[in-house]
Amino acid sequence: MENKKYQSKEDKLIKTMRNSGFLNDDKVELAIRKNPRHKFVPRSFQDMAYEDIPISLMENQTISQPSVVSRMTEWLDVIEGQKILEVGSGSGWQSAILSCLVAHGKVFSIDRHSKLVKFAKENLNKLGICNVDVILGDGSLGILEESPFDRIIITAACKKVPSPLLEQLSLDGLLIAPVGEHVQSLILFKKTLQGIIEIKNQPGYTFVPLFEKSNNEGNDTINGNS
Repeated sequence: MENKKYQSKEDKLIKTMRNSGFLNDDKVELAIRKNPRHKFVPRSFQDMAYEDIPISLMENQTISQPSVVSRMTEWLDVIEGQKILEVGSGSGWQSAILSCLVAHGKVFSIDRHSKLVKFAKENLNKLGICNVDVILGDGSLGILEESPFDRIIITAACKKVPSPLLEQLSLDGLLIAPVGEHVQSLILFKKTLQGIIEIKNQPGYTFVPLFEKSNNEGNDTINGNS
């Protein structure tokens, strides 16, 4: 009964994203449909779940706009069996979509907010998703013991991509991040034998900022703005 209530709203959202060019991949569409957004937003916002807008969460964080989630997911070009690191767990919706795409692979999601870690875990558990580990920690440091990662997705704005994340990216791996201060560019990087190269760059995005501990400020970073 609940699914029928939201089905037409989800169909409309999918059509909007298709028409606007933010959703082009059938596998990504299927992953989105398998993980209904209303199951990942606070109850008071469920009726807004299928509007193409960000939705507020606790700790002044947000669940990203669906079209942006779709774009980042498509650019990441996930392959079954891969290991993925997500920096910024949010409500767990992005993790759930990635978990569907990696199939027998693994998703590690890290967030510094204990309330969000708890919320994301609860949402993932309710849907029986078992190939995602949500971890409390400093996302700018990554998860060294689980590296290297085939794909890394940063869901918060960073002035520069933290060097530990680049170091933990596997050779030929892809990393996507919103880079910039007040307004960000969505940038896709690839790690090659020649170093980190920029594959795609699209301006005009706004994300909440990535928190980095002061003792990381001295680390070398790569400037994502071209």
